[in-house]
Amino acid sequence: MKKKNLWIAGIFVVGLMMIVGIIRYIEVQKRENDPNWQIAKEIYKVENALKEVDEDYECQSVAKVRPFTYTDSEGNTIVYYCIQTAYLENESGDHTGLDINAIGMVIDPELIGNKRECRVNEYDAFLCKLGDQSYLCWTLSPELSCVIEYSAEAISEESIFRMAESVPVS
Repeated sequence: MKKKNLWIAGIFVVGLMMIVGIIRYIEVQKRENDPNWQIAKEIYKVENALKEVDEDYECQSVAKVRPFTYTDSEGNTIVYYCIQTAYLENESGDHTGLDINAIGMVIDPELIGNKRECRVNEYDAFLCKLGDQSYLCWTLSPELSCVIEYSAEAISEESIFRMAESVPVS
């Protein structure tokens, strides 16, 4: 009777270990297919390379650009870029005004030569033209900047400002 109970307990433990192993394998497979996990792995590689150069490098902020593309029946396209920045160590994110670093993730600030300063609601903004495209850029908060890319020939400036002013602060 005692041997039978030991065998049952042993089989139960082996079965439990197999189930835990299978669950862990599934979790690892899901994580490996997750695009955010892939990005995190790449960031880890960069951070390790920087640490080899100088141990003092620390990540200060992480920004993510999310483009939203809109096309009308005539094929005119507007791209609204939402740039979200998360501040980490040693950076408060309490600055005000235009966040050129965030906006620079969409358009190269060095290429902006002819810009016109303006306002979107009560926020500082600027309009500029690069090639065939025009851009309206503004910062709602230290964590949120916006850029609207459009063709000035196809879409009126008034319509672009109406779109920009409808973006909620979140």
